[in-house]
Amino acid sequence: MQHSILIADDEKVSLHLIVNYLKRSDKKFIIYKANNGKEAVKMARNYIPDIILMDWSMPIMNGTEAIKILKDDYRTKNIPIILQTSVSNSAFLKEALAAGAVDFIRKPFEKIELMTRINSALLLHHSIKEAEFNKKKVDTHTDELNKLTLIIKQTDNSVIVMSPTGDIEWANNGFSKLYGLTLPEFIEKYDINLLKATSHKELIERKFEKLLETKKSVTYVTHCRKGGCEGKWIQTTLTPVFDGDQIEKIVAIEADITKAKQNELILINKNKEMKQLTEELFTTNKELEKQKNIILEERDKTNELLSNILPHHIAAQLKSIGYARPRNYRRSTIMFTDFKGFTRSCENLTPDQIVNFLHEFFIAFDEIVTDHFIEKIKTIGDAYMCAGGLPLRNRSNPFDVVIAGLKIQHFMKNRKELKPEANLPDWNLRLGIHTGPVVAGVVGKIKFAYDIWGDSVNIASRMESSGEVGRVNISGSTYKYIKNFFDCEYRGEIEIKNRGKINMYFVNGIKEEYSEDDSKVIPNEEFRKHLNSL
Repeated sequence: MQHSILIADDEKVSLHLIVNYLKRSDKKFIIYKANNGKEAVKMARNYIPDIILMDWSMPIMNGTEAIKILKDDYRTKNIPIILQTSVSNSAFLKEALAAGAVDFIRKPFEKIELMTRINSALLLHHSIKEAEFNKKKVDTHTDELNKLTLIIKQTDNSVIVMSPTGDIEWANNGFSKLYGLTLPEFIEKYDINLLKATSHKELIERKFEKLLETKKSVTYVTHCRKGGCEGKWIQTTLTPVFDGDQIEKIVAIEADITKAKQNELILINKNKEMKQLTEELFTTNKELEKQKNIILEERDKTNELLSNILPHHIAAQLKSIGYARPRNYRRSTIMFTDFKGFTRSCENLTPDQIVNFLHEFFIAFDEIVTDHFIEKIKTIGDAYMCAGGLPLRNRSNPFDVVIAGLKIQHFMKNRKELKPEANLPDWNLRLGIHTGPVVAGVVGKIKFAYDIWGDSVNIASRMESSGEVGRVNISGSTYKYIKNFFDCEYRGEIEIKNRGKINMYFVNGIKEEYSEDDSKVIPNEEFRKHLNSL
């Protein structure tokens, strides 16, 4: 025989576990799955399953809300609903059971306990369905009750059939297991009427009254103080059986929940311990978070400092593998600057004045070269060295460096006009540029410094020493790249140390058709389009 079951649970792990248990059981199940209470209500109305396994805590609509809706719907009100929950608060459980759940099981659950409760609910469900079907064919309800006893007497839970006034008429074998007495022994020792036989008379009377008034199932929990069940916690669900609109019988399904109660007390104590531990961990985590933030701040400062000293990809290599691989560049443009007569001009200056002036100049140079994708290499005394086309290769580096050179000389000229220092010498700058191949990398183990080597570096240095103050002196190698866009003045072949004669040019500025303004140091849109196309 195939049974249908609807499982409502938003926890995928729990849902998967239940499905596996059902598939491995000796019964065949059609399984419907819902992720929340609202979805469960809709599916229950569409499929009318034999049983519903409802999780307590779900999004959109929780288990209790869903149970109330299903029990108010004539299509689904007779479907047994087992509540599954990890909640330890008995008030919440009472609320769900009062809403119409016939049983409950705590998470995490065991397979045997789960399947036992499902089987018990299925037996009851099919018994009631069979009784309702057969009621149309017989004059009395006696036969239905007899058949019901044959089916449910094997369940582990105690099942009692009684009159609407509480007189016990029949009980299954589970009753004897729970109370340690057969039904005749129980009646002889206590009373045939459940209300008189219990030490919880007021509670059960209220539940009976509610059942008779609402004609809906009611659930309550009692602590047994008599007979073989003494000390046990018992959960009882009273379900009405109708003859037309009148309640003919009441079925009481009782389950031993002592273990669950004990676990509840354990959970309460563990919750207290966990709360205390959580508070301690929270304090510890705050301290750890504080330490972590301090470490992160220091790391960021270190990374920022390293990025200011070395190019980004060089710093990344040093951090990841401990060294940086050298690289060849077939075309790089190198610039050198130097203050003419710097040593003599500093004879009458204090150390603070010297450093402050150099700091001011070099900050301005740094801003200019950074704007044009040029890598600052180093400063040596009053000399400033930078190069374009590295560490990231580009084809625009001759243009970038020449424009930067013009802007640097323009800055020096404007500064002298705007800030003439009284009784201080003129700071006149020579500037030289050359384009050619270089090797770039990092050497040494301490005080890492990114540097470039090659004959092109020496030639660029000679371009500076062979230049004139206030001018931008370039080699013929650089000239061939930039000649169509800059106004250049040929100086002829000039002798330099260890290299013989080299063609040199002064760059007077950007050609008028490519200049943004009269200063001839800012390229216009046409010039920028050319640079972007390289």
